[in-house]
Amino acid sequence: MNLKNKLYALLKDKMVLDIAIVFMGTSLAGFFTLLYHLVSVRLLSPEDYGTLNALISLTAFTSMAIYPLTTTLTRFFTEYLTRKDFKLINDLFLKCVKRLLLFAFMLFLLSIVFARAFGNFLNTSSVYIIVCGIIIFVTLISPPFLSLIQSSQKFKLFSLIIFSSSLTKLAIGFSLMFLGLNVLGGLFGLLGGSVLSLSLFLISISYFFKNQKMDREVEGNISNVDLLPVYKYFFPVSLSMASFTILTNIDLILVKHFFSALDAGYYSLAQMIGKILLFLPSAVTVVLFPKSIQSYVHHAEDYKLLHKSLWIGGLLCGGGSAFCFLFPDFVLKILTAQYNPVSSKLVGLFSLAMTFYALLWIVMNFLLARNNLRFILPLVTFALLETLAIYLYPTSLMGVLWIVFVCSILTFIPTLLIAVHPRMNRRKGKRVETVEK
Repeated sequence: MNLKNKLYALLKDKMVLDIAIVFMGTSLAGFFTLLYHLVSVRLLSPEDYGTLNALISLTAFTSMAIYPLTTTLTRFFTEYLTRKDFKLINDLFLKCVKRLLLFAFMLFLLSIVFARAFGNFLNTSSVYIIVCGIIIFVTLISPPFLSLIQSSQKFKLFSLIIFSSSLTKLAIGFSLMFLGLNVLGGLFGLLGGSVLSLSLFLISISYFFKNQKMDREVEGNISNVDLLPVYKYFFPVSLSMASFTILTNIDLILVKHFFSALDAGYYSLAQMIGKILLFLPSAVTVVLFPKSIQSYVHHAEDYKLLHKSLWIGGLLCGGGSAFCFLFPDFVLKILTAQYNPVSSKLVGLFSLAMTFYALLWIVMNFLLARNNLRFILPLVTFALLETLAIYLYPTSLMGVLWIVFVCSILTFIPTLLIAVHPRMNRRKGKRVETVEK
């Protein structure tokens, strides 16, 4: 097969097309989010932008709970969709939504009760805290909807919702901040994007269940659902993602502790560029996860999915790393509008370390899809070792970065071996427990 035919076959590959669709949607969403922050910087005073950024960080804490839950529900929904067990999907979906509604409402009430206390702590208005409570309420309800869309492999709809949400956030935020609402206008932009995405989720999911033609008897039969298997899967998923977060973030925290504010700033600039490469292949895992579950349920050979995903992720991150190594000064000036020789020396190695962590993230999602949790032990081990090594030997910024780089390789290799080695990845004869008694 010549190069032209190979290229044509690649463009016709369903998985490659799905990744391209999600990549385009997430890239546009990221671009509009960047514009939102640039507009905020220009329209707000430094004090107001600092307040808005702190409040955005406050609402971002919900993502720590949302992402593991979204991954867990996607795991179950995909398996039951593959088996065409729509009754079980309906029951699990409704029970999760009810519990999340209750939990989100309790957090909203707490935001009202403690609005003055949080406002005093952050030196800001209690009204802003209440608006943040509403944003958190809307955001916490979304995991079942997002998981079901991802499980259904409706990647065009997935990308459209993410893109529309970011565009709405920018449009509302810009308009209200321009009219003089300042921090409140920025928060209403966040709220508008969240409400739009939830509305689109509701419309899409209502059509999904309507198309399955579920009768009222099935819809009302909620008492038979047992969520214990969901909880049992949720905890190792949370542990693995917490460990990954430590591996990719603890260095900056410890650098800020051990080094001067100026050195920490130099390190942060280099890390920001590395983080771009870390999240660059995120579209790959969005597509890989449900497809791997589907293949696993069908007892189909799914290593080609992993191989293809690693190649795509490697090309994206490898190309970015090579560019950072060759033109570190240019990359710093373009992405940060700043240049300093300290950050310039760190950019190349940082991009390479984040490349290995990006590939690790792909393999982790593949193993989670196959319910193979053996990788969690080395992941937790190296997260602790990286933290301990930086804490005990903070010799220089480059020394810290070398610890991160070595740990990225040492974590990736055993995880990849667990994924591809027959003995370490063999089927045990049972899958994730059913959620039906």
